[in-house]
Amino acid sequence: MTKKRVLFINYSLHSGGIEKSLVTVLSLFDYENYDVDLQLFANEGLFLSRVPAKVNLLPPLFPAEYKLNIRQAFFKLILKGHPLIAFCRLMVTFAGLRGTMGERLTRMWNVERRFIRPAKKEYDAVIAFMEGQPIYYAVTKVKSKTKIGFIHGDYVAMGLNKEFDYPFIKQLNALCTVSESCKSALDSTFPGFSGKFHVIYNIISATFMRNMAEEPADFEDGFTGLRVLSIARLSHQKGLDIALPAVAALKKKGLRFKWYIIGVGPEEANLRNQIHELGIEEYVRFLGERSNPYPYLKACDIYMQPSRFEGKSIAVDEAMVMARPILLTNFSTAADQIDSGKNGLIVPMTSEGIAEGLEDLLLNEERRAQFTAALEKCDYTNEYEINKLYALIGGASL
Repeated sequence: MTKKRVLFINYSLHSGGIEKSLVTVLSLFDYENYDVDLQLFANEGLFLSRVPAKVNLLPPLFPAEYKLNIRQAFFKLILKGHPLIAFCRLMVTFAGLRGTMGERLTRMWNVERRFIRPAKKEYDAVIAFMEGQPIYYAVTKVKSKTKIGFIHGDYVAMGLNKEFDYPFIKQLNALCTVSESCKSALDSTFPGFSGKFHVIYNIISATFMRNMAEEPADFEDGFTGLRVLSIARLSHQKGLDIALPAVAALKKKGLRFKWYIIGVGPEEANLRNQIHELGIEEYVRFLGERSNPYPYLKACDIYMQPSRFEGKSIAVDEAMVMARPILLTNFSTAADQIDSGKNGLIVPMTSEGIAEGLEDLLLNEERRAQFTAALEKCDYTNEYEINKLYALIGGASL
């Protein structure tokens, strides 16, 4: 039987939830029946080493220098013989300076589409694994019988551009998202396309995670009190800035704990300044990127996700597998993941709300044990979700 040719597209493989989800899908994929290419805009990131050997990693759409800040990128691209890409990078910088996420993605793509090369092969299916440029590229630059897109968040909360995205969604055969709430956001925004929208949950392998968690967790500080953990890109979306005043308030009350944050991102300098201004340096520690976060999940006492919005957070799913007491802000999809008061807490998206919930969990060992026991009763493994993707590749409707 002839194998089907499939192309996955993503921007990079940095240590975010989307990237982790993509390498999980690739690790489980059926290579007996599919030939798989992976097209990235930039061949970089912590998870690049986790791409299976059976995947054909294509040359990146942009040279490595494209990722540098504009002052470095512009001249290095020219020196490397890429004057047009250097001009593209300059224009993209101006395009991304202001506006909502959707407005910035729109302006950036309107620049990049003029300089970016089309796919060289024709495919049976192309799968754009995130919103924005990967979907735009799949629709306009790839010849394929079936075109599938993914949006991993709440379309409305993300501030995407409905008018710009409409013709791209019209040309997709299917658009997948990761929770019922996210699908509802798509249904309400694009009611004429509801038949194209499908939920494919983030794929979780509890056995894999628990095996990985057996490695030691090096928190690098010898702290012996209660540990709070967050795994998050250091960005506005993740709401870490909302939680820092809560930490300061609990410090004033004399509570002894430490908040560890795994992740990198554009807000790190601002967050460090805020920590200094609040005088809580000894209460917060950035751990940077970690290719294996599971030992840290296993070792923490509380998992906290103070996000402004999420799709269906993979980090929260993983905290549930590891049966950690969970504290979430009330972002639109929080109740899709935990049942507040039974296996975790959902609190108002304010510093005061976070402080109240975190104090409750820090002081109430019995409640933490109750949440852990409730989580341990469930099996979160769902590797069968990949069958939905195979069906869509084959042109079926779920």
